[in-house]
Amino acid sequence: MHEKNYQYILNRVQTPTRYAGNEINTVKKDLSQVDLTFALAFPDLYEIGTSHFGLQILYSILNNREDIAAERFFAPAPDMEALMREKKVPCLSMETRTPLDQFDIIGVSLLYELNFTNILTLFDLSGIPFYADQRDDTFPLIIAGGPCAFNPEPLADFFDAFVIGDGEQVITRVADAVIAFKKQGDGKKKTLLRILSRIEGVYVPSFFTVSRDGEGHQVLTPLYEDHSLIRRAILTELTVEDFPISPIVPFGKPVHDRLRLEIARGCSRGCRFCQAGMIYRPVRERSLEDLLKITQTSLANTGYSDISLLSLSTGDYSQLPTLIEELLLLSQGQCNAISLPSIRAEKLTPQLMELIKSVRKTGFTIAPEAGTQRLRDIINKNLTEESIAKTVENALSLGWKNIKLYFMTGLPFEQMDDIQGIADLSRRLASKYTKGKQMINVSVTCFIPKAHTPFQRHAQMTLEQTREKLQYLKDNLRHPKVNLKWQDPKMSLLEGVWARGDRVLSPLLVKAFELGCRLDGWSDRFNFSLWEQAFEATGIDPAFYTSRQRTPGEPLPWDHIDSGIKKAFLESELKKAEQMALTPDCRENACTGCGICDFKTIAPVVQKNNAAQDALSDKSPDKRIGAQPARLPDDAFIKYELKFSKLGDARFFGHLEMATIFERAVKRTGFAVKYSKGFNPSMRISFATALPLGMESEEETLYIYLEKGLKPHRIISVLNTQLPRGIEITDCTLFRKSPQTPIPRDRDTYEISFEAPCIGQPDLERFLALSEFMVEDISKKGKIRKTDLRKALSSVRLISPIRLEMTLTSYNERIVRPAEILAGGFGVDDTVVQDARIKKLKG
Repeated sequence: MHEKNYQYILNRVQTPTRYAGNEINTVKKDLSQVDLTFALAFPDLYEIGTSHFGLQILYSILNNREDIAAERFFAPAPDMEALMREKKVPCLSMETRTPLDQFDIIGVSLLYELNFTNILTLFDLSGIPFYADQRDDTFPLIIAGGPCAFNPEPLADFFDAFVIGDGEQVITRVADAVIAFKKQGDGKKKTLLRILSRIEGVYVPSFFTVSRDGEGHQVLTPLYEDHSLIRRAILTELTVEDFPISPIVPFGKPVHDRLRLEIARGCSRGCRFCQAGMIYRPVRERSLEDLLKITQTSLANTGYSDISLLSLSTGDYSQLPTLIEELLLLSQGQCNAISLPSIRAEKLTPQLMELIKSVRKTGFTIAPEAGTQRLRDIINKNLTEESIAKTVENALSLGWKNIKLYFMTGLPFEQMDDIQGIADLSRRLASKYTKGKQMINVSVTCFIPKAHTPFQRHAQMTLEQTREKLQYLKDNLRHPKVNLKWQDPKMSLLEGVWARGDRVLSPLLVKAFELGCRLDGWSDRFNFSLWEQAFEATGIDPAFYTSRQRTPGEPLPWDHIDSGIKKAFLESELKKAEQMALTPDCRENACTGCGICDFKTIAPVVQKNNAAQDALSDKSPDKRIGAQPARLPDDAFIKYELKFSKLGDARFFGHLEMATIFERAVKRTGFAVKYSKGFNPSMRISFATALPLGMESEEETLYIYLEKGLKPHRIISVLNTQLPRGIEITDCTLFRKSPQTPIPRDRDTYEISFEAPCIGQPDLERFLALSEFMVEDISKKGKIRKTDLRKALSSVRLISPIRLEMTLTSYNERIVRPAEILAGGFGVDDTVVQDARIKKLKG
């Protein structure tokens, strides 16, 4: 990484995605004018964290209050971390570049066990001691939340507090308590923690003493009677108020680059291996009317085209066909895709199937989990092979090209026949239902027992067992229409250690970090040999946490965390697993007695036959919620020519990013815009040229079809409000093709600035004196092509020792760039060329 990019790197030090911190819908406040500053830290790369729905929720809730400012942090990639250490740059917030340790509260999202070393990266870069008892009262309050917090003990020594359960209401109560404490408290963190410990859902690890029984099991003793059992916080219903209707829209491309619409939370299926299905109970569906209002507002605020329906079981949403129908009506053909991650065969009604045919397909996953009916009954999957086959058949017939089948090995009571069943089932489905280029991707992972599930005491497979079963599948699952994929068994082993670990693991995490473990959840970064060194150095045996069966009376590290599910229910489910007995879905059957609902304040929320659906069915399409005017005919649009500049940090946008930026900006303006025909309509917008990444330009041209009658000055003013800093519309005219239309420019003039003098007048004169200067390169089609750089250079002059101006002309219809002349013609070092600031001039 070159020194010239250092200032730019400081501006985006948290992420490799260009221009982060100035994305659409970010909130920037004067931190000196608020009562509380809140750092939301996501311990993974920006591409993962920026689209995480939970982070968006908290960001929205906190920033909706005038007295609170919430800003984001993400884990840096290793090369960025190295540069930050070299330059002594701390972790800086995305919004105002404020150091992490300057915030009142740091909230860390715990989504995945293999992200834990990244937490220490954020702390270490910011000069924050790892252990909570080593931080004095001047350091921020550091809390954590998320699914991994349901066993907080492996990280208990590093955090002041944890939030257990739904965070929407807890986070505001914590914020209010800290604001009041700042104004009236004694300044001692212990006093603040005592106040926070009285908030439902807040766990303070330092309020428990740790001891060991005779067999080395962790035993926790509470210091306060009123803080001995921490009950999970539960949001009783999902409302519009808690939904991030203006989510942050990155300029780069994150993992999930679409509008994320949480249609329900919780699951009633009762799969015995699934932690999420237990800790997110009960089912709470959003109302159809709220979802449509949210979508209407969010599409207008973001400019997104695609929608992803979020839920643990999307197909179970009570009004799914009506919802999809209304979403399509709402978008009026401009919604390119509605992501339906998985739908069971019994949910694919004729109405729903017809609706699915009209949207672009993204991904489709079916999770049989086990290869035989016997084992699916043991884990209470409530899924038959007939249903699996029907779902695959329907999905492929509806237009999906690739189907993902998800299986686990190492499930309780598994036999080798069950592993053979994975191979047999996959081959049968591929042979019977795939056609043409359709494929079935079979993904296999190792079962990892998790806290608060019926299998929480079960042993995890050893590495040797995992490898043996994986190899068996490699040898026996061979089919031209099947791709077998698997997770590294070593990653599964490590995840298992942290999933059911205790406070003994604290020094292990620190040692792994010191050895260089980073981004362990990324297969290209995962280095198990470093973890082996850490285990050896700390004397910790991973088998104690993974391959050992817990006895019924053994204390568990998470016994003091009350998920709301009765222990008796978990034990009963384990016995039913042994008997291969099924537990029905409580959504459609009687209460199963899990204990989560009191049916007074906490109860399932299912939107069946509500007034909103009845009202929708009675209305004509043009009068439904959020319905848009009918699409205009093609002759209602006219082609406009827009001139724009791309200066400053905007030079780091690539061409594809520029296209997305303009498309979403146009959508946010509300202007009617023309789309292409066909199954996947695209906005009628095009660029005259594709500007290279890193180059500035005083004037570029794009063409777009907008509704007739729009005044050019209004297009300019409105569109500029939706564009990022550095991109500005400078002119807008109707495009009129006529004999007088100017011939496209075949030459461009550039201004190049260097950090230090590197070219003198003799260098220019020597090159200009040449009759030709031929270079060879390989075209995109793989052919060798020759270019005369001397003929491509029309003129060049030094403006100052560190600035020059050159004019280039096209050569054999090929556009020659200044970097080619600098490196090839003048012999400037490649690193100097990369450091140069190149600007295309107007005119």
